[in-house]
Amino acid sequence: MVDELRALVRREREDAEESDRLHRLDADVAALRARAEAIAGFFAAERDEGARLQRAEEEALAEVTQREREIADADEEVARARNDTERALAEQRATRARDHRQVASLAAERAAENRAAFELEAAELTRELPRLEQSARALADKIPGDAALDDADLIDWASRARAALFVASSDVDARRERAVREANELASAVLGESTHGSTAEQALARVERYWVSTPGQVSESR
Repeated sequence: MVDELRALVRREREDAEESDRLHRLDADVAALRARAEAIAGFFAAERDEGARLQRAEEEALAEVTQREREIADADEEVARARNDTERALAEQRATRARDHRQVASLAAERAAENRAAFELEAAELTRELPRLEQSARALADKIPGDAALDDADLIDWASRARAALFVASSDVDARRERAVREANELASAVLGESTHGSTAEQALARVERYWVSTPGQVSESR
């Protein structure tokens, strides 16, 4: 009986390790799916967002052009001024126009940077997709059941892979529970008292302590 208990403990320990492995795989697949969804969402909005950023840059550049015309007009007014008062007013308008052009230029720079950053992100995500697919194939090889990637969409594959992992981990957890139950039933038979609520290892430890204290009785029970 002690040997049987030890075998149950080994089985439960192996199933625990397998359960941990499957849950880690599930976490990896979930993270991969979240990334795939983020990339898919980016590209779904890419066309509209790219157009919006282009319009923003064009409008900002047009604003710079407008402010430069205002500066030119103000400088002409300064040149045409007939007295100090007219010159002072024209110089004030020229100063304001230059301030406005500086603001417009900064806005145009930001718009250009935003568009460039968006295009860079699109290029990086395009390069990331094959790496993500490679990671999915590596994970698929470790997942029980029909979890091959083939030509499937990454998001669809991840859903199928997580379903397979759920089934596999449920089976492993059921085996673990069965091993623990059998270990407790066996230990209770040896000890003559219930070990309900103990792990398989705890049940074995109680039997081994009993074995040491009453070797003759355990020998007879075996």
